[in-house]
Amino acid sequence: MAKAAYESIRQTPTFTPSFTDLEIQNLAERYGTPAYVVDEETLRKKLSILEAAYRGFQGQAIAAYSMKANFNPSIIRVFMSEGILFDITSIGEIEFYLRLGGNPENIIYTSITEEEEEFRIILSKGVNRVVLSSHNGLVNLIRSSKSLGLTTSVLIRINPEVGVKAGVRASYKNGKFGVPINGSTVDSATSLFGKIIESENLELEGVHFHLGSQIEDPSCFVPALEKVENFILKMKRERPELRLKILDIGGGTPVDYGRAVPSPREIAFPIISKLNSMVKTLGADFTLIIESGRFLAAESSVLITRVVNSKVYEATKFIIVDAGYHLLLDAALLHQAYPQEIIPASTEEFGGEHMKINVVGRLCDTLDIFPSESTLSLGGVQDGKLLVFRNTGAYSLVFNMPFHCQIKPTVLMRRMNGEIDVIRRAEKIEELFDREGGNIALSFSDSAAEHTVDADIKERA
Repeated sequence: MAKAAYESIRQTPTFTPSFTDLEIQNLAERYGTPAYVVDEETLRKKLSILEAAYRGFQGQAIAAYSMKANFNPSIIRVFMSEGILFDITSIGEIEFYLRLGGNPENIIYTSITEEEEEFRIILSKGVNRVVLSSHNGLVNLIRSSKSLGLTTSVLIRINPEVGVKAGVRASYKNGKFGVPINGSTVDSATSLFGKIIESENLELEGVHFHLGSQIEDPSCFVPALEKVENFILKMKRERPELRLKILDIGGGTPVDYGRAVPSPREIAFPIISKLNSMVKTLGADFTLIIESGRFLAAESSVLITRVVNSKVYEATKFIIVDAGYHLLLDAALLHQAYPQEIIPASTEEFGGEHMKINVVGRLCDTLDIFPSESTLSLGGVQDGKLLVFRNTGAYSLVFNMPFHCQIKPTVLMRRMNGEIDVIRRAEKIEELFDREGGNIALSFSDSAAEHTVDADIKERA
């Protein structure tokens, strides 16, 4: 990459939502804490930034929102209004999408289980683009399509088995996702290709792969695309009429969680160069699909919490907030460092000294500690102040857990006109009790309920 071009790309501005201290304080006072706030403008801006990054591709490029990142109905509606595709992985996600008026023709269905009944259900709902990644899945899709008298469009999910520098890798030898291009079993792209071509109920549209999440070095896409190119050329020699219609390169565009990451344009630069070369080599004007869940959703949201307690060791202050990893599970699973901010801000320091701060949650679990990429100064931290976690829009709501009988908090959306809407009301403890079976009428012996352990303790004393 030429130095000038590289510097130009690195200086591409990004967009993150700006909430004033007063806005945060007013929302906390009105709706309580913890509470999520989603910014609609950021959702739309992130999509436009991602789309702009691939404008250099000599063909049509379409974004697909990966619903697994955040399936809140209002967020789905925002992306539906933008006319993009949806990467969907379960029947439940399809139900959400269709109940909101989504067009099933805009779904790319990528199942892990690939069951026959699953395929029958999704095909009957109008879904007609399926990503396949196993021989058994192929057999099940053929059966389901045949039983419904349908012809289903198919993409083969390839595992390129290339090295990837990423927060979460999805491409490696003997990996869970996709199939190798060649192999000694029926679970290979070459084997699937032949059977799809021979089937009367399937139509091969193209190839799909996914290298990982939070990709730090985009150069890994080049060998992956070279493997796809060689695979297509090999298949074209056997069947000259073969035409690649779709190439889905999955996701991976990273999000800033407190340290610098490549911009969408940096990620796209080597990809576009290789793709345009492939257009000439393959002699095909294929459609490029770029999937994204984390990049499109993460930076749109904040989690507002309140400092409810604190304690000081010799050189460390523990700040205890009223949230926990049940609301930001990736803090525990991936040690993800969500950017943190104290509101109202202050230049004061505890005891006149600079101390390390550990922000911890309310859960009785040693993993309930929120990592940070930088050491925070106390900045006047005290009980009652607000602490805001930024970039919480992806893989947070979908992982909300009732650990310790914790209820799901309010989710708000700041609309394009600045108005605040409740897009998920706070759950009530009565609802959690009922959902967990508390109101199911079963008969149990209640004699022990009349006995008090406290009485035993007093008697022994």
